[in-house]
Amino acid sequence: MNELTDLLQEWTPNAEPGSGFNRSVWARIENAESSGAMGLSFFSWLQRLAVPRIAVTCVAVALFGGILVGGMQARSSEEERYLLSLKPFASVTHSH
Repeated sequence: MNELTDLLQEWTPNAEPGSGFNRSVWARIENAESSGAMGLSFFSWLQRLAVPRIAVTCVAVALFGGILVGGMQARSSEEERYLLSLKPFASVTHSH
C-alpha cells in the first residue's frame, strides 16, 4: 500500500482542458443559477419558511387540517357508538 501512495503522489495529469472548458463551466453555472424557482433546494425552501408571515400561515393551515380530520374521525366514532347502542351485539362494519 505504501507503493501505491508513493505512486499517486508522484503522478501528475498531463491532459489539458479543451479550449471551451471555461466557457462551458460558466454556462453550466449560469444555467443552474437562472433556474431560480424551478430548482429551489430544500434549504432555500426552509429559508422561505423563516419569514414570519409564511410560517404563521403554514401553522394555521396545518392546525385547521388537523382539526378537520379530527372532527371527521370523531363523527364516525359517534356514529359507531350510536349504532352499537341500537344493536349492542352487532359489529359495525361500514366503510368511512
